[in-house]
Amino acid sequence: MREVMPEAYAWQERNWEEIYTVTFVRGLDERETLRRFGVADDDIGPADKEEVMERIEETDGCCDMVLAARSGDWTIAFEYSGWEGTRPETLRELTRDGGEAVAVMRHDYAASHRFQHAADGRIRTAFRPQWPQERWGSHPDTLNDDMRALGLEPEPDKELGSLPGPVSVSAALALASRISGVLFTPAMLDGPLLGGIITDPAPEDPPTGDPLTTHTLRSFNREMAEAIDGASPDLQRRASIAEARRQCTLAGVADHPVLTEALARAEQGQTPQVADDSPLAKLIRIWESDLTGQPIDTATGEWSVDSCEQSHRSPGGLYSVTFVDATTGMPTCPTCTPRRYLSEEERDAARPRWQAASAVRDALSPDARKAAYDIHLALVSADRIMADPDHATAVIATLRAGEA
Repeated sequence: MREVMPEAYAWQERNWEEIYTVTFVRGLDERETLRRFGVADDDIGPADKEEVMERIEETDGCCDMVLAARSGDWTIAFEYSGWEGTRPETLRELTRDGGEAVAVMRHDYAASHRFQHAADGRIRTAFRPQWPQERWGSHPDTLNDDMRALGLEPEPDKELGSLPGPVSVSAALALASRISGVLFTPAMLDGPLLGGIITDPAPEDPPTGDPLTTHTLRSFNREMAEAIDGASPDLQRRASIAEARRQCTLAGVADHPVLTEALARAEQGQTPQVADDSPLAKLIRIWESDLTGQPIDTATGEWSVDSCEQSHRSPGGLYSVTFVDATTGMPTCPTCTPRRYLSEEERDAARPRWQAASAVRDALSPDARKAAYDIHLALVSADRIMADPDHATAVIATLRAGEA
């Protein structure tokens, strides 16, 4: 199994689940694995995919149900639309007293896939598969040889952009298989499996250490992150405001009254958390609607609510009913506010102003260092519309010099 390659998981790149977590657990049977996930003994029982899909709808897409299947000395715990297995607290429970576990999460919507290898209650190696050069844990370099063989280059000769999401997840799953000796397949999920709803998860640890250690900015441009770290809070804030203004100018919205008023408050040191009902938050949602096509009430800035939620249910309420537009072939409903399906050109036109407004919101973060990290990510990310390597170099120099 040491020679398993990403191609063994290419099937999950082809319209499979967009959000899931698979956790390989050594030394525990299915019931004990479920218990340590936080499923009560009385709630453990046979479950199938249909029950999980019902639970996903009940929880509005954030499923708290886990299934378990045995494979040799390992148990495979699978979560449709869930991620409990990636929590350090859960992995500690699964691996205490000499155990071992590997968790891989795919999350297309958040674009935040995860790989975590734990043993004896500790995270040994963890990273985002799209950015394998940024790792953390007690032994972050232990898996480097296998990572390199799988295309997850741990020590690139030069700075790399992010790897394609689904492809990087295939490589992460292959790495999990090399560790466990188990090849996970969809067939393992066929038929009823032991499962249950997580009602008693491991409590969260109190926050410790630097929360920005794993920020994506450090993956794209460590120099920028280190320059921000070395700057004073006042300079961090001023750099953030300047970058937000630059992005507003590039997007052609520098004179928008909501944005100019928000940046003026930031310059005056007024940086409370941006409320959801504030003019800025509403503007961001409206421009996000222009980017995604999600219907919104432009007068209130609130997302449009499905006016016929019950009519989407089948008799008995077990299944969703999907209406299809005969002309376009796209899902629709005759009594709902329709979602707009945008062309790539329309999304490209909307993206800059949404990014600029989001940068203004970041500039108002109460944490000046986090504001600088979040805003400057768009400046150094090769795939972002606001990226500018030359300007990034100038900003780094300014931060290092301690100048305005």
